[in-house]
Amino acid sequence: MSAASLGPPASLGHVVYGRRTLSDWTAGSRVIAVARIASPLQVWSAPDGSDHQEYFSVEVVEPLAGTLPSTSLDVFPHAEGEPRLRVGATMILFLDPTAERAEFAHLAGRFPYFTAQGAGQEWIFDSIRREIPDAVLAWRRVQRNGGAYAERRDLVLAQLESPEPLLRADAIFELTRLRSAPEMAADENLQKRLALLVASQRIEIPRRLALIKILEGLPGYDASTALLDLAGGDLTSADRIAVIRSCRGSDDSRVLAWLAAQLDSPEAPVRAAALTALASPQGAPLADRIARAAADPDQRVARAAVASLATIATPAALARLESIAASDAPVAPQAAARLRRVRRGQNDRSASPK
Repeated sequence: MSAASLGPPASLGHVVYGRRTLSDWTAGSRVIAVARIASPLQVWSAPDGSDHQEYFSVEVVEPLAGTLPSTSLDVFPHAEGEPRLRVGATMILFLDPTAERAEFAHLAGRFPYFTAQGAGQEWIFDSIRREIPDAVLAWRRVQRNGGAYAERRDLVLAQLESPEPLLRADAIFELTRLRSAPEMAADENLQKRLALLVASQRIEIPRRLALIKILEGLPGYDASTALLDLAGGDLTSADRIAVIRSCRGSDDSRVLAWLAAQLDSPEAPVRAAALTALASPQGAPLADRIARAAADPDQRVARAAVASLATIATPAALARLESIAASDAPVAPQAAARLRRVRRGQNDRSASPK
């Protein structure tokens, strides 16, 4: 099974390099349908054994674009990573004619259509819900109208506020594109709407963190305060770690103080994540506190402390790393190895011609 491009539909290549959004799928696929998965991946073999192809069967529930010859189809995937199929589940199926691809011409009689939907691009849900099909139709209307900024913005906002998690995730990818549009920098109403979503509990913490990154740098937006507001909420361990990771590289003293406080968490994964987030020049003032974590009883945390000091690599941080390497701590060998690599890199840089 070969790989197919998931890049912009105007320049489809042969290898998957990025993630296609719903708008990309809608613009770049000849046929779109709501379908029920009727089989897992199977293997077809030519009668003489000269060829074989993985495929799956579907029952078409509702055509959304283009025409299909029947309601029962065998479709083969042409993508990076096998699609994860659940028999009986419903999916939005994006199809292209097999006969129009020279490398597939020999399969056209058996499989009229193929899909570039691979792992992570299945658009599968458990029952027929209108949110995703309606979003497909809405994107087609926007594309027919020329894809103006205002229409794209309104559709992305609708997806962000949708009860469908797949649409909320897709909206984040679309927002990263809108972020480069000059209209967004001047769109105060959109910025306010997004800021309200960050402050609300209507969408998941990872999506809210992504919105903070999208808003960061826009006039008047305080990303550090938004992060700290999220951090002050009632978070699961996974969400707390997600917030911690989003703080990496911050030079805001309030954020650094919060990260330092996470080093006292009773949960080892939280402590390790905080040490990793402090592994930047901004973490240098906390070198003493980081060094103490090298004695943590959890070796994941202790190793993260060693790695953090090596990454900070200021004279003070390296002095503490040297002390750990000379100690009888379980992570002393790792500290010594890290120290050698840092010293070697420093020597190489000093020896290189200016």
